[in-house]
Parts: sequence; C-alpha cells; structure tokens
Amino acid sequence: MDSTGVGGQHRHARPDAVLEALDWTRVVVGTAARAIVATVVGLALWAAAPAVLGWQPTTVVTGSMAPRLTPGDVVVSRPVPEPDVVPGRVLLADDPDQPGHLRLHRYVEARDDGTLVTKGDANPAADSTPLDRSAVHGVGYLRVPWVGVPVAWAHEGRWGAVAGAAAVLAGLLALCAVDGGLRRAGREARGASAPPPPSGGTRVHGRRSARGPAVRDGSRAGARHAALRQGGALLVTVAVLGGVGLVAPDRAEAVPFAASTTSPPSRVTAAVMPGPTKVTCVSNGPGKGVTISWTKPNWAIRGYDVSWGGTRIASPDAAATSVVVTAGLLDITSGKITVRALDAGPGSVWSADGDAQPTVTVVTSLSLTCS
Repeated sequence: MDSTGVGGQHRHARPDAVLEALDWTRVVVGTAARAIVATVVGLALWAAAPAVLGWQPTTVVTGSMAPRLTPGDVVVSRPVPEPDVVPGRVLLADDPDQPGHLRLHRYVEARDDGTLVTKGDANPAADSTPLDRSAVHGVGYLRVPWVGVPVAWAHEGRWGAVAGAAAVLAGLLALCAVDGGLRRAGREARGASAPPPPSGGTRVHGRRSARGPAVRDGSRAGARHAALRQGGALLVTVAVLGGVGLVAPDRAEAVPFAASTTSPPSRVTAAVMPGPTKVTCVSNGPGKGVTISWTKPNWAIRGYDVSWGGTRIASPDAAATSVVVTAGLLDITSGKITVRALDAGPGSVWSADGDAQPTVTVVTSLSLTCS
C-alpha cells in the first residue's frame, strides 16, 4: 500500500474540493450579474427604442398616478388621431398650470367647450385646469418600470444617488467577468483533441478538470481579453442608459394633492369679505315692531339674509339698508338679530355677518323692544 495511505489521499482531495467550490461560486455570481445587467439594458432599450418611431418617452417623477405608474417609470406615449383620444386613456400633454412642464393623467370627461378634464389616479379630485385638445402630445402606450429612476434623480439634483447607482452598475459589470477565465478555458478544453484522460482526470494548466465547471486560465492574454470584453460591455451599457437620459428627459409632473411640495416665497393674500356695518335696532312703538338698519358693505353682494334667533325672517335685496321686524304670529320670544350679506359671485357661498347683533324681545303679542 502507498505510504501515504487513505489519509494522504484526503490531503490531496481537500484542496481540489475547495477550488471546485470557489469555481462554482464564480460561475453563479457571474451568471447572476450578467442576468441583472441584461435586464437593465433590455429595459433601457425598451424605453429608448420607440423614440426612433416618433413616440415620446417620459420619466414619471411623482406619485399622482400610483399604483399604475410610480416615480422612476418611463412611459412611452404615441401620437394618435383625435378620435382615439377618448375617456379612460392616459394622456401626455402640456400642463396648463405649469408652463414648460408635462402632465401625464387620465382623461375622465370632456366639457361643453371641448376641453378635456383629467385626473391623477391617486388624486382625490380632478385637475383644476382642463386641457385644450391641441396641448395633447399622445396617449400612454408602454410602461417601462424603474429604468428612469437615475434620470429622475438627476433632474432633482440628487447626484449622490446617481453616483451610487453608477458604482453599483460598475460593480455588476466587473462581476460579469469574474468567471471569464473558467468559461474560456472550458471552451478551449472542449475544442482540443487530446488522448483519453488517465484515471485521475485530465490536467489543463495544472488543474484537474474531470469534476467542476471548468478549469482556470491564468494567462496574461486571457486576462487582457477579459478586460477588453468588460470594457466593451461597460461602454455598451453606458451608451444604452445614456440614451434613455437623452430621449426621456421630459418629466411628467402632477403632484398628488396630499403630497408636500416646496415652492418659492409668495406674496399672495386672501380676500376677506366685509359684512354690513352700523347695524342698529329702533323701536317703532306698540304694534309697529322695530326697524333694523345697517350700512351696505364695500363689496359686490346679491342681497341679505336677516334672521331672528337663528330663524330667517327676511331676505332683502342688495339695495336695501333696513327691514321692519314685527311680532305677528312668530313663536320667538327673544333672540338676536343677524344681518348677513351674500356674495354676488355666481354659485358663490361666501357671506359675512354684520358688526352688531341687537336683541329683540316680544313684550306683548304685538309689541317688540330692542336691547
């Protein structure tokens, strides 16, 4: 028996098993990295290629169309004839509320004047300003998820995130070639004609290849070839992703109503509607009630509501400056008089109460007093 015995065989087998495990690890890592890079490049091509046909790729930068569209998605819109612009379609159009920006929202209805009402799927209400048909660029046709995230980051000035994404991509490209020597040597071994291997297995470059994925190629020429392929893959990937940045730079912005936005300082003040002034009450004597008078506010109004103890008792027109209140058969025994001015705008619900609320009390069934 060999002096090394069984133990000697194990001393030789253990390093080979470790090397085979390392080789398999390199193959798995390299394959996974190539799959990820191929997916990213494929998505980028889907986003950029339709621009050759005249379609318009657009990067989504807000969540107003969630969950169907999320920030970082690229939506490709195609021009369509006007009859194909129908409710339910997602439209890409110039945003009338933000000159120079685009709106990517769903078309919900048409107004009588021909304008189009749009709404973000995630927004609680329709957009405040409708679209002119001439502002529509096209109808959303293709969604490419996530590939526009770096483009959105660049538009937001988040250059740290862009640099991080570039570093991750560079790392993946480096991992794509981690098993290059094994794959190349395996091809060479399969293509070479060699005598039948001895019982211990063939050896190529000093490594046993009867088991394991392939053998190692430690030559300098192999390293140079791997570096050249890696550099070429990097250039192709950067070119494709850069193409996305060139053809899909436009951003569809329509922030949900519940989101927080940053805006420059403004000097907008809210208008406050004034109410009637100098509201007074004068008793007219037994059986003649009381006269409530006031001064008209400096505001366009359509009329007044006069209430006694919360119950409306008169609705004078805008020219009136007084009203007579009598007891009559009213059930009210005592209450405050409120004179409320009503805004003249069409459909307006604005109103403003007078500057005083005199109290009117029923003394007898036909007699009132002011206080």
